[in-house]
Amino acid sequence: MRRGGFTMIELIFVIVILGILAAVALPKFVGVSEQAREGKMKAFVGTLNRTVSPTIWSKHIGEGGSVKGENLANYIDIPKELVLKDTQLNNCGTGSFGSSAVLESNKTLIGTDGYKILCRDGNATTAPAFQLKNPAGDVIAGPES
Repeated sequence: MRRGGFTMIELIFVIVILGILAAVALPKFVGVSEQAREGKMKAFVGTLNRTVSPTIWSKHIGEGGSVKGENLANYIDIPKELVLKDTQLNNCGTGSFGSSAVLESNKTLIGTDGYKILCRDGNATTAPAFQLKNPAGDVIAGPES
């Protein structure tokens, strides 16, 4: 009399095949959340450069286009992945990007620090700009200089 269950060999083969599939698929998913967070920060810097920066610049064009003294949170919602460090944009570099971050990655949320958004102040002919640096210090979004 034959029973309708699976044999031990069949179960072992299924487990081995599932293990192989997991070993192949798992490395593809490791780091996906970090890539998504970095992508969100890149998009945010793009939005700063395309919409916020020209808005502030046009508001202050008579004063040389300076962003200093402006509160960035008045112009755009800050993503939860970032922490606003310089509320009044006073650390923007003149002619080049400042060394102090305007926004930094939220270490409690993403578990890593080191992502920084720096700004360059505008003048009568050039709009202000923002750039994103990764933990290694490489510019990954925004203008190089």
